[in-house]
Amino acid sequence: MDGIRALLIADDDQRRAIERGLHDGIQQELIAVAVNLQLARELVLADPQAAGRLLDDVRADVGHALDELRTLAQRVHPPLLDTQGLVAALRMAAAWAPIPTRVEGAVSCPVPPEIAVTVYRVCVATLGTAGGKNASATVSVRINEGALEFEVAITGARVDGGALHPLAARVEVLGGVLEIDPACVAGTLPVTS
Repeated sequence: MDGIRALLIADDDQRRAIERGLHDGIQQELIAVAVNLQLARELVLADPQAAGRLLDDVRADVGHALDELRTLAQRVHPPLLDTQGLVAALRMAAAWAPIPTRVEGAVSCPVPPEIAVTVYRVCVATLGTAGGKNASATVSVRINEGALEFEVAITGARVDGGALHPLAARVEVLGGVLEIDPACVAGTLPVTS
């Protein structure tokens, strides 16, 4: 029962983080865009050049808000996970990761959606905790004897294990094991019954 409780708490924590991201980040940026569009409207006749500069700023702000929204959506559930699978989704996450990241391996059998999402979230969360000027990471996934094995090895930084404990509970509830080390997070989840 403790594992299920921890999983529910972790899901609630993730929802709150998403809500904060929407409210404190994207919503505030869109409010600023609306205000600047109104200012640009007022400047169009009085000072067209200033209006043009302001509209350029608004375009950049909209681009930034779209990037934040895309990043937030990827954290929740990337569409690529459903259409092209776990390895493709991890490669996309690697491209967006805060540190240079390489993805290795292949998954040769169907992976249950709850397993794929869990592995994806563990890998993304691990990459998000390991910042540093010279940091890099390697994400590895493979099927071995009916289990999906995955690893995120970090070089040049340390993993914040505390941030991953809620995900460890999720892995455990799904019948797997997650090992958290300052330089490596590795797990195993069953993919066949």
